[in-house]
Amino acid sequence: MSKPVNKTMIGIFVVVAIGLVVSAVVILGSGKFFKDKPKFVMYFDGSVKGLVVGSPVVFRGVKVGTVTEIGMLFSKKDLSVLIPVYVELGEADVTMMDDGSPVQQDRKKMIYEYLAALLKRGVRAQLEMQSFVTGQLQIALDFYPDKPARFVGAPSKYPEIPTIPTQLQELTKRIEKIPIEEIAQKMRSTLDGIDRVVNSREMTRMVASIGQTADSARVLARTMERQIEKVQIVAGSIENAAGEDSVLVYKLNKTLSELERTARSLRFLSETLEEQPESLIFGKKTAKGGTK
Repeated sequence: MSKPVNKTMIGIFVVVAIGLVVSAVVILGSGKFFKDKPKFVMYFDGSVKGLVVGSPVVFRGVKVGTVTEIGMLFSKKDLSVLIPVYVELGEADVTMMDDGSPVQQDRKKMIYEYLAALLKRGVRAQLEMQSFVTGQLQIALDFYPDKPARFVGAPSKYPEIPTIPTQLQELTKRIEKIPIEEIAQKMRSTLDGIDRVVNSREMTRMVASIGQTADSARVLARTMERQIEKVQIVAGSIENAAGEDSVLVYKLNKTLSELERTARSLRFLSETLEEQPESLIFGKKTAKGGTK
């Protein structure tokens, strides 16, 4: 006698088979299983802290790729360091148009050709903040036609996308070019000169020009105040980007304090000359009516 058929086992087998078929259709139908995405490399010479494998690559806010690998290159010649970042592009649904009609073309080939054309028009890669809460970075692609393409040309089997410094790096470079110490020294010299003139005996021969001196001091004080406001705006931007503990922020705040003291001295001088012009000869009056 033959053994009876186990209907339960047959049912389980059928269900499993159907599940496998459905999964295969979904995976193969999406095309992601066999999709070969174009790969590119970018080189950064600054910190990439916050950028990790899996970080997004965006073009004007649209995610077009993902970071797949982050490495490091050392130059034996000058001990400089470059950080190569490898990415895969092709996640966005990009359609190439020609005279209003979509172009039927191999997707991988299309991305290589399209990006090459965009690079000639000024597309560059730049690190930008993805989340201020987590500090994670992303790579942003956008048009910067005024920025020359800087190709590292290191040996690689992937096409290179040129990079540009971050906004913080550019701001820091501009601030570093400002001769802060020289400006502060000139301000101190100016204040010392004013002090010597005000307290010198020769001022008795300059009574006729007291009004002009007061006007000049007042104009100089206003000019310094306007410059201080501009430096304060720059200092605030640097503090927001680099943190209040930054060495550059500390130096800038120290210089600001010196400039503000100089401006206050100039304002005091102009007010004294307007209210007590005789102080150039007899000295400033005290609260008790005397002079000092």
